[in-house]
Amino acid sequence: MGFGPARPPVTEDVAGVIVKDIKSGEGHSATSEVPLAFQTGRPPTDPVVLGDTRKQMMMFGLFAFCTLAVLLAVWALA
Repeated sequence: MGFGPARPPVTEDVAGVIVKDIKSGEGHSATSEVPLAFQTGRPPTDPVVLGDTRKQMMMFGLFAFCTLAVLLAVWALA
């Protein structure tokens, strides 16, 4: 079966089968996962996790600052 413009259009018979399949599956079981649209992007509220995240970000910031300082020093001395 083709994809995109080369794919033949959906015929009425196929559309009917798809609608029948969707209607027959409605309300029979719960979804196994929460859809991404309903997941919140809230950060964790656990103080230990927040503290670890802050430590990791501080270490990364310090590393980035030191790397930038070394590169600027080498560039200035060159």
